[in-house]
Amino acid sequence: MKFLIAVLCVPGLLAQTWEKPLAERRWDQAEPLLKQALEQSETAPALRGLATVYRATGRLAEADPLLEKLLALDETVADTEELASIKAALGELSQAETLYRRTLDLRLRSGEGEGPSIGTHQRLAQVLVSLTKFREAEHEAETAIAIRARSFAADHPDSAADFAMLANIYQTEKKFTEAATAWDWVVRVQEATFGIDDLKLAASLESLAACRRELNQWRLAEAALRRALAIREINEGAIHADVAQAIDTLARLYFGTKRFEEAEPLFRRSLELWKRLLGAKNSVLAMSYDNLAVTEAALKKYDEAEKLYLAAMKLRDDDDVANLRNLALVRVAQKNYKDAEPLFRRALTALDASYNQGSARLAELLPDYAAVLRQLGRLAEAAKLEARLKALKQPTLRAQR
Repeated sequence: MKFLIAVLCVPGLLAQTWEKPLAERRWDQAEPLLKQALEQSETAPALRGLATVYRATGRLAEADPLLEKLLALDETVADTEELASIKAALGELSQAETLYRRTLDLRLRSGEGEGPSIGTHQRLAQVLVSLTKFREAEHEAETAIAIRARSFAADHPDSAADFAMLANIYQTEKKFTEAATAWDWVVRVQEATFGIDDLKLAASLESLAACRRELNQWRLAEAALRRALAIREINEGAIHADVAQAIDTLARLYFGTKRFEEAEPLFRRSLELWKRLLGAKNSVLAMSYDNLAVTEAALKKYDEAEKLYLAAMKLRDDDDVANLRNLALVRVAQKNYKDAEPLFRRALTALDASYNQGSARLAELLPDYAAVLRQLGRLAEAAKLEARLKALKQPTLRAQR
């Protein structure tokens, strides 16, 4: 028996017990075995294995110290870059920058060639943007583009992503002329690689249109948005959230350039589409009602505009009442009746001032509010609400008979 225990404690034999479940991605089985192995000896394979388990199960903060120990034992390109990505994900951006630069140095020393460093330059550029080091971020993105061109070709399919990153950096800096030029290149490469109707083009065209709008190049922006909408319709069908958003964007461009007659049918179409996708009572629709209402008003269709504004107001009232009631119920759950009461009062006042008297929301609110008033000893007020609730339910009872 003692011999068996001694054998099981041998690191090499113990390692064999965690390697198979780790390779098969059975994380729950690999984790305790890896921890047991690390109690015996903190080897690089076991540290890397447990860090992999933590990453695969979303525990980046736990993977972080393991990778730091791993680098102290064995500094490799892969492990250094992995730790850099975790630092970036955890918001430790300065450390991530240092580690990405260290990764580039290690890659250079390894003599592996320029190609593998493209991704590292791009990830470093993203971190630099987050640190608002825009000029340095531009440099890293431009370096990635140059390496791609030297290693492959200027119009390599992957160069679209390279230029998209640079375009996004330019947009963040509000360098819209440079960004538009970069997005133009992205569109051309994607067309040549994937075809003129590929869905990838839609997002690039929408980004290009955003730059054109900032530059007051309205016709060019319109052309990009119309094409993006057509591509989305071809690939995603007529009933899709992305299509609704694309319609909204094009309609707003028409409205912004006072082309109200062209904006009107688009806003109406997007409203009907959002109603199908979200449901007619979703408060998110209020903005769509507003968009169409202001367009109708601009066309002097005032009766229609009024109806649409009222519909938007009703949705917002419902949303406000729901939020007030939910917050009040949280306070009730904490037995904080004193602070819950004014929230119920505000919600009831909003309902009474709106279009929902006799609605289901009122039937939900009244018993909750009455119960709080009873907890506060305000029995007469509670009884009034309960009587109101009873009267509210009477028509329903008569209709059922």
